[in-house]
Amino acid sequence: MALPALMEELVEEILLRLPPDEPEHLFRAGAVCKAWRRILFDDSGFRRRYCRFHRKHRPLLGYVHNVSLREGVQFVPTTTFLPPPPPAAASYSYRAIDCRHGRVLIDTSECGPPGFIVWDPITGDQQHLRFPAHAQENLSSFTGAVLCAVDGCDHLDCHGGPFLVVCVGGRLIEGTHAVGVENTWTSVYSSETGAWSAQTSSIDYYVAAREPSLLIGDALYFAVCSTAILKYDLSRHGLSLIDTPRTSYKSVPIDIDGGLGLVEPYRNWIYTWSQQDNGANGVGGWLQHNVVKLETLIPTCRRVIWPPYNSDDVIRFVEGTDTVLFSLNNYYIDQGVFTLDLKSRKVRKVAETWHRHILPYTCFYTPDLAMGKQLSPR
Repeated sequence: MALPALMEELVEEILLRLPPDEPEHLFRAGAVCKAWRRILFDDSGFRRRYCRFHRKHRPLLGYVHNVSLREGVQFVPTTTFLPPPPPAAASYSYRAIDCRHGRVLIDTSECGPPGFIVWDPITGDQQHLRFPAHAQENLSSFTGAVLCAVDGCDHLDCHGGPFLVVCVGGRLIEGTHAVGVENTWTSVYSSETGAWSAQTSSIDYYVAAREPSLLIGDALYFAVCSTAILKYDLSRHGLSLIDTPRTSYKSVPIDIDGGLGLVEPYRNWIYTWSQQDNGANGVGGWLQHNVVKLETLIPTCRRVIWPPYNSDDVIRFVEGTDTVLFSLNNYYIDQGVFTLDLKSRKVRKVAETWHRHILPYTCFYTPDLAMGKQLSPR
C-alpha cells in the first residue's frame, strides 16, 4: 500500500539525513520496504535533493593511484563503493594525473603517442583523446586537468555532461641546451566540439609533469617547483606564475576558505600557508596558516628523522572539502593512507598500505545511479 503523501515527505526528510560518507547506508535503507526503495531507487530527483542537502560534505569514495612505474592505475575504495575496472587495467603503462567533478584523467603516453583517457568511475564511461597535434613537436613534459564544462553547474552530479581537458606542456626553447629552460604552453579540449584549441598562452618556465592541479573559481593551479605555482585563468586563457614560500617538492596548492594556500608534509609535521591580499594589486605575501604534529594525532606514527630522513610521504588536497589525503612511508616503514580534516584535525585511516601516487575521488553515489548502470556497493 502506498504511503500517504505527508508520510512519504517525512520519510524522504529522514532519508535525506543519512550521511553521504558511506553509500551502503542508502542501499540498506532501500531494503526496508517497497516505499523506501521507490524513493531511493526510482526517484532521480531524490539524488539531486540529497546532493544539495550534503553539498558541504562531499564524500570521499576512494582514491586512484599509480601502483608504480609501468604497473598501471588502480582504484582503492575507502567505502563500500567499488567501480568497474579502470581503463588502465588493459595497459600497465597508463597513469592517472588528475581527478575532478566525478572524472579521472589518465595519461596514455607511456605506451605510445601522447594521449588521454577521461574515465568516469561511477558510470564506467571512457573517452579517448588524441594529444593536440600542434603541440607534439619538441615536447619534453606535460600535465593536464579535467573539469566539468557546464556553466553554472554546482558539480554535485556531473555524470555524462560536457567536460574540458586543459593540457599544460613544456617544450625546449629553440637554440638553448640549458637544463630546465622550457616554453610552457596550454591547449584546451572541449568534449562538445571534439577538438583542441590553439595554444592559448605561453611563458618561458619549466612545467612539472603529472602533478595534480587545483581548481578555485575560474583558475587552475599547478605546483611546478618549490618556489612557484603556475596559474591558468580559464576565462582569460592566460598563464602566470605565483611566487610561494620555499617548501619541499612535496607541497601542493590547496583551497583555504576560497583562497589559495599550500600544504606540505615535512618530517613529523604538516604545514599550511595562505596567500595574503595586500590590497594594492590583489597579490600579497604568504602567512603560515596551520601546523599539525602527526604524532599527536596518530599515536602509532613513529617518525625516523635521522639518519637521513626518507621523504616518501605524499599529500593531496580533497577539493570541495577541508580535508587532505596523505600517505606515510617513513624510512621504509609503511604506515598507510590517512585523511585529515584541517579544521577539526580529525584523522581517519583509510588504507593499510602506503601508495606513492594518489588522487582523491569524491562523488555522491546513490542507489538510482547504481540501478541505472548495474553498479552496487560491495
